[in-house]
Amino acid sequence: MNERITLVSLFNQNDLEKINNIIKIINEPLCKVPFGKNVEDRTKADTLPYHFTLSAWNIDQEGFILQELSNIYFNSFMVNVDSIEIMNGKENSYVLYFNVKVNNELKLLQERIYNILPSEKYNPNKFHFHITITIDKDYEKIIRIKNKLEEIFIPFDLKINSIGLFEIYPATLIKTMKCN
Repeated sequence: MNERITLVSLFNQNDLEKINNIIKIINEPLCKVPFGKNVEDRTKADTLPYHFTLSAWNIDQEGFILQELSNIYFNSFMVNVDSIEIMNGKENSYVLYFNVKVNNELKLLQERIYNILPSEKYNPNKFHFHITITIDKDYEKIIRIKNKLEEIFIPFDLKINSIGLFEIYPATLIKTMKCN
């Protein structure tokens, strides 16, 4: 059951391969869906491509958000993925993620989106951009995966040409917005 809409970065195939080339060394299941989202099977619901989130809203705001996003224009820009980190997730879980280094273009885009319909969790002055690798309640598993990934990790750049609005979970693409 979709309860939320989320606006995320969309990576082209070449950039998705950069992420997958690092992650492919992990031989155990990975799941990006947070705990506590009224999802019966997190693994089946994990259909959102690798991304970083710009904002999210309740699904009842979808019509307004779609209308307002038609006025969002941005130029293509690059972001740098500079490390692999861990943060606390919902329901005593741990989020293993690629850290996305903030730059002016990314911050400006998020501020413009935030001004449409503020979602405090995505406040540009507080939000931490990241690309979730996996979420799990087993801290030892998270550490094991992180250590293995760090053996081959080298910082890399990703190009932002488009963003997408999805209903989640499972993910259904509603609209794509491309750069100017």
